[in-house]
Amino acid sequence: MTDSLCARRHCFVVEATDEFDALIRVLTPFAVQAARLASVTLERGPHGVRIRIEADGLSTRRAETLVRRLRGMPLVLGVAIGWTQPERAAA
Repeated sequence: MTDSLCARRHCFVVEATDEFDALIRVLTPFAVQAARLASVTLERGPHGVRIRIEADGLSTRRAETLVRRLRGMPLVLGVAIGWTQPERAAA
């Protein structure tokens, strides 16, 4: 994995049904892939939940694997992915 790939922060937005264990079920594949979570937010809406996950240290291939696994989950209605540069601490 190159330094430029490691420096990317992948952002996943997952739309899912509003089940009591939706957050835990959506986060499980990230643990399996040893993703370093930077941020997780959950918003409830009229059609389910929206979970935004920012993860560091993923190669493009591992991020795509996560998307495939998430899309295969019965409670997941949709998945979007993007990336950004993580904020750097001031020296």
